[in-house]
Amino acid sequence: MKNKILEWFANGQVGSSSKTMACAAAGLPQDRFGGSHPYDPADFNRCLLLLEKAPEIRKHFNKVSDVSETWKKLIDRWDEVEKTFIDEVGYNWSKCDSAPKTYELMKSIGC
Repeated sequence: MKNKILEWFANGQVGSSSKTMACAAAGLPQDRFGGSHPYDPADFNRCLLLLEKAPEIRKHFNKVSDVSETWKKLIDRWDEVEKTFIDEVGYNWSKCDSAPKTYELMKSIGC
């Protein structure tokens, strides 16, 4: 998993929330990213792209959940947010470029 994460760090679409997710799942310090969580669908998309490159991270969601209360709330409802995002805009924005339903759901969770 760590090699896949390293490859993603070098070549993927990265943001502070996806970096936090990657480091937490790998058991690496993520303090430099401030425990950042996805604030909007664009941030969430970068997390999904990370999961595409390193799907094993899903097995470590408990570690990501431990980063902060917001991460815990999001991880608890991850499947719902992911489904809403994919239904609304498709994987990596393949259907359209605006995700108001996903954004509202994320805000209702506390993101």
